[in-house]
Amino acid sequence: MFPPEESIGIEATEYLLDLGFMCEPVSVYMGEKTLDQDILEDDGHPEHSTMLEELCENSETCIHFYLDEYHLEILWSNADIISVSDNFPLEIISTLNDFFDDSKSIVYISNEKLVEFQDEVDSEGGQQGCIFPDSGE
Repeated sequence: MFPPEESIGIEATEYLLDLGFMCEPVSVYMGEKTLDQDILEDDGHPEHSTMLEELCENSETCIHFYLDEYHLEILWSNADIISVSDNFPLEIISTLNDFFDDSKSIVYISNEKLVEFQDEVDSEGGQQGCIFPDSGE
């Protein structure tokens, strides 16, 4: 329903998945008011409708990526990183920002594509079509 590649792109999605991350769409409250979970769970409470309306009007769909203790939330609508766990590797965030930066040209080949390429090369007889420098022998 919310494929991450439609938000952050195929390459960034494959990069995170190849690192072992799992992902799921989540709804995140982005409003300024503090919501009371007890009121939201009690549909008989007099403030329930008002608080539920606040929640619905100020929630955004995000992609939640997670791997062990690492968590990352990316806003679906514009691919902004809105939340990361305290110890999230900065190298991964930097690489994601490079994927999102239109001025940078990053080519990422997923593990799955590499296997497909290798299978294709193997089915064509190994080195067929490859040019290697003359070894001088």
